[in-house]
Amino acid sequence: MRNELTKRIFFACMTVFLLTSSLILYVMNSYLVRRNVDELRDRTLLLSSAVNQYGWEFLRSVKIGQARITLIDSDGTVLFDSKLNPEKMENHSQREEFIEAMHSGEGDSERYSDSLLRKTVNYAVKLDTSQIIRVSMEQDTVFRLIISMLSPVVFIVLLMMLLSVVLAAESSKKIIKPINLLDPENPDDRNIYDEMKPFIRRLIAQNQQIQRQMQQLRMEHKKQDDMRREFTANVSHELKTPLTSISGFAEIIRDGYVQQKDVSRFADTIYKEAQRLMTLVNDILKLSRLEDGSTDMHEERQSVNLLSLCQNVQERLALNAVQHQISLSCEGDSVFIIGIPRTLEEIIYNICDNAIKYNHPDGFVKISVRQEDFSAVVQVQDNGIGIPEADQSRVFERFYRVNKSHSKEVGGTGLGLSIVKHGMALHYARIELESEEGKGTCIKLIFPLPN
Repeated sequence: MRNELTKRIFFACMTVFLLTSSLILYVMNSYLVRRNVDELRDRTLLLSSAVNQYGWEFLRSVKIGQARITLIDSDGTVLFDSKLNPEKMENHSQREEFIEAMHSGEGDSERYSDSLLRKTVNYAVKLDTSQIIRVSMEQDTVFRLIISMLSPVVFIVLLMMLLSVVLAAESSKKIIKPINLLDPENPDDRNIYDEMKPFIRRLIAQNQQIQRQMQQLRMEHKKQDDMRREFTANVSHELKTPLTSISGFAEIIRDGYVQQKDVSRFADTIYKEAQRLMTLVNDILKLSRLEDGSTDMHEERQSVNLLSLCQNVQERLALNAVQHQISLSCEGDSVFIIGIPRTLEEIIYNICDNAIKYNHPDGFVKISVRQEDFSAVVQVQDNGIGIPEADQSRVFERFYRVNKSHSKEVGGTGLGLSIVKHGMALHYARIELESEEGKGTCIKLIFPLPN
């Protein structure tokens, strides 16, 4: 940054120097041109007065430095010239200064002289004899002056360039120093330029935002650690119960403490506990996949008819509903959404399965599908035992059970509604729960419709 700043300051200095120098040279050149004309006019008027008084022969003895004196007849013939042979000179009747002098008494011009091979300035005055006296001299310009002083001019330019480099380097060093001393972790705008203060304030604000985000991440990390420990403890507890039962009954059978007639009953208990254990493991794996996104779910998304999906769930749970003496029905309209069929069916299955399990004999579970505005709604309503108001906000947590004894009776793992929650989040959908203890529960699954 410092090198770039040095370059910019150097080029800025040189640009100002060149522009200023050019402007000064232009002004000086204009001044010298005007001065040449004024000086030449004074000389010419002085000579014309002398010629009018003493005659033109007087010119042969006159010398005025590097100036050239020419006497021209009224027809343009050159009668006298202080530098050249007048007999070899062309007629001057078409010269600009001659024409002006013949008409108005005085005239001037600037042109390249073919005879002197230089650019000259000329001034002519009409004499009493109607002849014209003209004085010419080489034009002084700033550029001629610079060329005559080339060595010192080059030295001055080089000196200015060197001085610009030194000043640019020092200036950039002083500008960069407060920035280099700035602590990004704890920026302070008290010892910084006013132009930098808005940037420093933004930096302070960003640091504060980052600190807040870091604090939130730490809190979230702590929360996740707590949830992980709680999950591990819950899994250990849930696995321990069926494993202990399986191990105990197997040990009794192995040691021969069971009569032959009881072996079948003990084996059935071991089988049920093993099935419970497999269900728990499967639910844990499902929940893990939903949480971690380990399966590329996006490739499985497709158009899904929610009514057909609910009818499939009804068929799967029909026997279970009969066993629990529950009336299970499904009705509604064909509403299509974009989703993952397997996950959607599992969501609806878990909701309906709970509605059957936590119900009374001769109860009902009604599944309905409809479209509301820009959403698709699957509603599962039952007249079962209901959920106490204090527990309604926690039923979708992992391993949370409203009635642990009843849950053990129906064989729940405590993960079904947690799977529902994560599956709904995967579909950018939401859940609405209404329940009254002893009267039943109504759960709405609300999905966005495809654009």
